[in-house]
Amino acid sequence: MSILLEKARQLLSGRELCDHCLGRFFSALGSGLRNRERGRALRVVLHMTDRAIALASNGCGLCRGAFAHVPEWAERALQAVEGLEFQTYLMGTRVPFEIEALEQALQKEYDLRGEPFKQEFNREVGRLFGARLSERGRLVHVDFREPQIVLVMDLQQAKLTVQINSLFVYGRYRKLVRTIPQTRWPCRACGGRGCEECAFTGKRYAESVEELISPPLLRETRGSGTAFHGAGREDIDARMLGRGRPFVLEIKEPKIRTLDLERLQREINEQAAGKVEVSPLKLVSGSVVERLKHCEAEKIYEARVRFSAPVSPDRLREAFAVLEQTPIQQRTPRRVSHRRADLVRTRRVLAISGELVNPTEARIRVHGEGGLYIKELISGDEGRTRPSLSELVGVPAEVVELDVLEVLGDFLD
Repeated sequence: MSILLEKARQLLSGRELCDHCLGRFFSALGSGLRNRERGRALRVVLHMTDRAIALASNGCGLCRGAFAHVPEWAERALQAVEGLEFQTYLMGTRVPFEIEALEQALQKEYDLRGEPFKQEFNREVGRLFGARLSERGRLVHVDFREPQIVLVMDLQQAKLTVQINSLFVYGRYRKLVRTIPQTRWPCRACGGRGCEECAFTGKRYAESVEELISPPLLRETRGSGTAFHGAGREDIDARMLGRGRPFVLEIKEPKIRTLDLERLQREINEQAAGKVEVSPLKLVSGSVVERLKHCEAEKIYEARVRFSAPVSPDRLREAFAVLEQTPIQQRTPRRVSHRRADLVRTRRVLAISGELVNPTEARIRVHGEGGLYIKELISGDEGRTRPSLSELVGVPAEVVELDVLEVLGDFLD
């Protein structure tokens, strides 16, 4: 203890430090005390033995009086969040270089490992900010992991900014038509700017799953925009049936976070009737987006396949047996090679069955690993997929219609 007091004496010798900054250098001393109380206690003890140590500080050569302005920053924060709904927040501070440099120099000179200025300042402003909101009947708390808003105080420029973090809504969608993409598809000719080719819409397709789902949610939250995250995607000409494909709609900068999701689900389904249906919606954390993106979901498909010449039932069953037993080597399909790396991927057919509707047409069901290209599994894609159904039956084959029946994976439901 005497060593710490001597270091405190040296810090205060010929140097003005406020109680906040003095206490921060000894933040491990005296549990349950705030740094201001800790600094005041040290100053009083030192004053008893050395009257040269003043009981009060008229300024601070380290923080330059920043802690005296805590009430002003808290008030600015209150004004900045007017009209925003949130339950969690986080304070942040951009500290002038001079404060950080001097703080590090003093820590090194006196061999002290105290609490950084930024941490103390965030806490003091945040405590007062939360208390003032509580007085107004709004209960909020600090969240260091996924705060709904972040308030950043720039002390150098005397500027406060509010970052409104996204709201995430999870559900499953069923796509009942073969004419719409999952997300907005910009016109290739104009890059989304609008031209004669796209009738000045900026889009290649008039609507998408995202555009059919997002408007009611965007309206209710008063957000600035959306981003659609799906657990993979089906081709435009493929339907998504069964329980639907898991998705998360990210709503950017929402001002409202309390939603009647049952009502919004009904509204979406009524407005998109015959095209898209969504399952019960729920609010989730942003981490679910990563789960969707990295989950290699198995899928079950049903395809209507056409052969260029008659195929016998025995030949079809023999081909199914080979496909179930043999790893499938798939080079990136030609149809997506313009936007995906040219790689050879190994996937497995977990189960395949079906029957001939007539000698040149079959209904086939495939249960495949995530990332298995079904159209190419059938056609062979000019040898880029091997083995393929076409290769095994000895007759060119193509998928005429494709439905996704199930997306299987470790999701929320």
